[in-house]
Order: sequence, then C-alpha cells, then structure tokens
Amino acid sequence: MKTPFIGALMLWSLFYPAASFSADQTVGGAGELYSIEKRDLLGSHEISAGLGCLPMDAFVKGLTLQGSYAYHFNHLIGWELIGGLWSFNFETDLKTVLKDEFDVQPTELGELRWIIHSNVMIRPLYGKFSLLNDKLIAGEMFFTAGYALGGFTAALPSGINAGAGLRMFIGRYFSVRFDIRDYLFLPNFTSVDNHLFLGLGIGLTFGFSDEQEEE
Repeated sequence: MKTPFIGALMLWSLFYPAASFSADQTVGGAGELYSIEKRDLLGSHEISAGLGCLPMDAFVKGLTLQGSYAYHFNHLIGWELIGGLWSFNFETDLKTVLKDEFDVQPTELGELRWIIHSNVMIRPLYGKFSLLNDKLIAGEMFFTAGYALGGFTAALPSGINAGAGLRMFIGRYFSVRFDIRDYLFLPNFTSVDNHLFLGLGIGLTFGFSDEQEEE
C-alpha cells in the first residue's frame, strides 16, 4: 500500500507551491500574512475519459482506455459512482520464456483485462498556478478510495483501491487530470494481487448551480 502514498507525496510537492497565499496582503499585525480565495463554481456532474497504463506486472504491460462518472456533493466530497478501464496487454520476454522453456503460466488469475470501481472522492487541496507569469490556472488535488472488481482471463476477484490525483481546470467546463491508483485484488482472500495504474485524461463538468458556491 506504499505506492499510492508515495505518488500522493510527489503530487503534493508539485501542488504545494501553487497554494493560494500572497505576500502582498496583510491582515492584523505586522508580519501576519493571509489570503484566501473562494473556489470557482463547481458543477455537480463530471464525466472523464483518458489513457493510462498498468506498468507493474512483470509478465504483461497494459495500455488502457478509461472512463468514469462522478457526482460532486460539494467542494470537498464527491462520489465516483462508476469508473473503469480496459487494458490492451503486451507480453514481456519473461512470459515468453516461461511459456516456451517451462510451459507454465505466470499466475492462476491470468492477465488483467479490465477493472470496474466505485470510489469516495475527497478534495481538500485547492490552489492556482501561474503559467509563465501571464495566466492563472486553478487546480485541485484529490484522494480516492473504494471497491474494485478485476476482470482477469481466469478469474473475477473483488478488491479495494486507493489513490490520488491532480486536476487542472481549463475554463468553466473542462479539466485535465492525472490519476495514480493502487488496486489490491483478493482472490479467495488468501493472497493479494497488486496492480498500479497511471492515467491522464480530460474531464467534462456540468450541472452548475449558484447555491454550490463555497463561502
């Protein structure tokens, strides 16, 4: 379970300098700095799609198509009701050697072909980036955790997943997002099959309401 936390730390190191603070504004006594902006209005519904990879398996590497639908209750909490990916797998030399020389299969589960998941989303970090000192781009860091179902060639094990991501807003409706997630499948609840996912995608947000603006 160290993988998603290391990824989250890396994302935070990139995100932290863009936190919303300013040395040009003072409140109270001398030397006290304080500046907070309201988050931009966020739509309730988000549909995302993108590309990714499954790089951890020593026997096959997967290039993926992914998609999801999420409902945002407010600026802090959301629910990714349904999401998933389909993997196009490419065998490595190790798998070929095992097949040709030893006539054995790498695992009892077979190859991972698809994943379906449903996650809780928490988005506690928000800030703005300066692009070439010319334009401000709003962004947020989010964390996810929930249920996962793995579609292997020889089994359908259930499991859990956890991860983090960074989303950069491009105008009112669109955003670019980077996801890192760790899937832990539990076949027969006697072992753990671990798969890391890295993804880059585009999100479409809609369903705006003036009542959603955060104080």
